Amino acid sequence: MFIAPLLLFLPVLSIGTAAGSAPELDIDDECLEGEVTSCALSAIQLRRTKAIAQAETTAAPSSPSSAAADCHTANAEEDPDCYAAVRWTMSDGIFVHPDWYPGLGAMSSFEAVQESLHATNASVCPSLPCAPAFETCAQPVHGDACDEAVTFAKLDGIHAHPEWYPGLDAGSSSREEFQAIIHASNASLCPRPCVMDYLEYSVPTYRSNASLVMKGVSYGPSPLKKVGVLLTDDDFMSEITGVQWADWGRGDLQTLHQMGVNTLRMYGNDPNVTKRTFLDDAMRKGIDVIIGQSDYPFMQGPEPCMRKDWYCFDQVYEFYKLNLLNGLTMDGNSTYHPAFKAFILINEPDLKVHPRHLTCRAILTAFDAALEAEKDVGVTGNPIAFTATFSFGMFDGQAPGLGQMEDFYRCIQNPSAAPTLYTPRNDLLKAYKTRWVNSFNTANPAFSVKQLLLDRYARTFWNDELKLPVFIGEYHSVQFAVRQDLKDMLAATRSREYPFFMGFNFFEFSTRYDKGGTEMDFGMFGYGNCALGLMNYSGKVYNVWDLTLQKDMIGDPMPDAIADAYGGAVTSVGPILKSSPCVIPELQ
Repeated sequence: MFIAPLLLFLPVLSIGTAAGSAPELDIDDECLEGEVTSCALSAIQLRRTKAIAQAETTAAPSSPSSAAADCHTANAEEDPDCYAAVRWTMSDGIFVHPDWYPGLGAMSSFEAVQESLHATNASVCPSLPCAPAFETCAQPVHGDACDEAVTFAKLDGIHAHPEWYPGLDAGSSSREEFQAIIHASNASLCPRPCVMDYLEYSVPTYRSNASLVMKGVSYGPSPLKKVGVLLTDDDFMSEITGVQWADWGRGDLQTLHQMGVNTLRMYGNDPNVTKRTFLDDAMRKGIDVIIGQSDYPFMQGPEPCMRKDWYCFDQVYEFYKLNLLNGLTMDGNSTYHPAFKAFILINEPDLKVHPRHLTCRAILTAFDAALEAEKDVGVTGNPIAFTATFSFGMFDGQAPGLGQMEDFYRCIQNPSAAPTLYTPRNDLLKAYKTRWVNSFNTANPAFSVKQLLLDRYARTFWNDELKLPVFIGEYHSVQFAVRQDLKDMLAATRSREYPFFMGFNFFEFSTRYDKGGTEMDFGMFGYGNCALGLMNYSGKVYNVWDLTLQKDMIGDPMPDAIADAYGGAVTSVGPILKSSPCVIPELQ
């Protein structure tokens, strides 16, 4: 029976304010003997309805009063009407009638709400609140009562009883917003959440004139240690996978932050799981996130666009729209999360699309679909950049990587021409010139990348007509020492010769044992034999192993080399890694 857990989230004014703060229950509202399990919840809900009816009346603003008493913060015993009105405003009013409370929000303190009510309806709250000596806030400790309450509210409660969480959304609202609702209803269960300061901007960060050096890592930490075992889901931005990246888990994000990493390039993307908590945690640590679209709409879904002659609008539209509703946006889905900087529409399309002359059609229709989904959802704030990440392959005698970018630029100027034959719904050329960035993957060393691509890039993409930045989505040349090669590549980002070069993402975070073969040459971390936790993901339980340092071709620990090149806070990464306590591992 779920009655007891559900009661945790009912606002306290509905079940226990002082006498006079709510009407008495009618005699037939009480539970009769023997009916407790079947009627307890409905009786409490009826009391809540009556309490809200009275609180809504007293909390509604009237004409402002100039009368002011000595400061006094309302409490349930001495000021039942004001206390009930403040609590109702915090838990319901600011969401149901936001126009009544300008300047207030989910994170507003009790004192701020009381001050607002005093200014607009002094008969209900006759006194100004006293400013607290120190207005504390706190995040729940993982596994404590508040954390469990927030998790239940975000993952289950809001679906069963959305009316308990007015103004919130399961996919896009933060844990702090849920905590604020619970705190307003039951301050003894959850402390006031700490408010995050979210940036606001009108130009994509990657297209602004701000100086930016991308010091990234490709992050796709498959938990598997055996070849041939298949993952049931490879989206590692979900809350469940926090056992890997969160501070309460293995702490990958904190480790990367201490190493000086400021960008993560992500892979698997399940649009049905919320990414809000991951993005919030990344933002706290100063880490930007580049999110990639998986191959599902292109090659893996039930009706992939590879079977539709690479007309990908329908598949990508549904996929991206779900992403927008599940944590990539905030504030009622009106603005992108500021940690989310760029979206990779497709990875290495030049190697996936066959026949290859339809590569532009696949990218164009995907780009058009994402813009249309964005428009339909109503996302306007904190715009992101879009890209398609090409391989470093050489086709038709053109420069590797660069040739594919130039082909796409020619195509987007006339998408209705053969062989693309597509009429877009949006002005793609305008969007390309204002929101597109180029990107590519390479295993070539720094000197080769400069010679083959960077030295030739400005001719087409950095001139009076067009200025498109470029970054490397995956970078690691296994035949060269990591430490010096990364420093050489970072020097290119600061060179006046390459004002367009943003930086790169080291490939990759951890070794993909499940892929085997040449993939075993990559990954700055390996896995040890201590299972730090278990991850129950998509119906299967995985071990979350401790991290070990992998070495490059000269025996240099790669995490130490990266931390040195990126200017990290640590010179030796090993001591900051979690290596205990261990749990009994699951068989995989």
